[in-house]
Amino acid sequence: MKFWGGEHMLKNMRMYKRNGCYYVEIQRGKSRSLKTGNEREATAIFNEMKKEQLRGRLFQLDKVKRLPLSEFAREYLKFREGNVSAMTLRKDALSLKLLQEAISPTTLIQALNQAKIEDFKRISKARGASPITVNGYLRHIKSALTYAIEEGLIAKKPKVKMFPEAKDLPRVLTPGQINAVFSKMAPDDHRYYTFGLWTGCRRNEGLFLTWPDVDFENARAKVRGKGGRERIVPLVAPVIAVLEPIRKDLGRVFAPHHPDTMSKRFHAYAAACGIKARLHDLRHSAATYMLQSGIDLRVVQAILGHAQISTTMIYTHVLDDLKQREMQKMKIE
Repeated sequence: MKFWGGEHMLKNMRMYKRNGCYYVEIQRGKSRSLKTGNEREATAIFNEMKKEQLRGRLFQLDKVKRLPLSEFAREYLKFREGNVSAMTLRKDALSLKLLQEAISPTTLIQALNQAKIEDFKRISKARGASPITVNGYLRHIKSALTYAIEEGLIAKKPKVKMFPEAKDLPRVLTPGQINAVFSKMAPDDHRYYTFGLWTGCRRNEGLFLTWPDVDFENARAKVRGKGGRERIVPLVAPVIAVLEPIRKDLGRVFAPHHPDTMSKRFHAYAAACGIKARLHDLRHSAATYMLQSGIDLRVVQAILGHAQISTTMIYTHVLDDLKQREMQKMKIE
């Protein structure tokens, strides 16, 4: 393993090409091959060397030379294993695999720049991926690049521009649709989805709810949202009615299923009724009916756990849309 830094790296070092391969002259008469004939890759390595020189740090030349995307992906996925969920790890692996297929697995991590990211986006779209799907890949790639910075593999993260996503208004289920879907449910599922509908809680907030967090006397529960932030949600009569018969002192309130399992089950229940809906639509429906019932916007924000009031305000637009559609039914006869 060769290191270069301190007195070994002088300010007059330069890069040059000989016999199709790029070299860096560390000092007069002392050069090291970058083992690449690609100018962009060689320049990327050379720039990293200069940055490390300015910081007065050693530069691990061998590691840089031998770290193409394929090897970087293996190293990164090994680091992530055990630190993230299995699903996140699969998405990490898929995103990096598609990136390698688009721009070559032999591309050095230091040579990954904005132009190559744009190539990846263009190729992904040509393969039929939607902008939302590509943005998902890009988020996982950005996480990998953050790791590369933390490990000192690159000095600066290349710019990653996401595709603009058209934001549709949240889908709200009608009372008839809710009754139809819930009538198909098994008892345990019915209790879980009822909790979500009447509290607006996210799927994980319900799944990780424990009995000590449920306060029947004061009709409220403590849930843990994004970032581990705790908040209190009121428990209305329909929720109390489904939880009281199975009341316990310890343990989880609901069966410890994977969140995706509960999402798939809800989608299946809805599909069986001929309704296009997803689990998160229960949260959208809860927020909309809270506002429609006259509950103050700030109170709805607190119940849902929105960090910004602007997030909650989108449901006022949903109400406007519902009013517009319902007015089409008006008749004067």
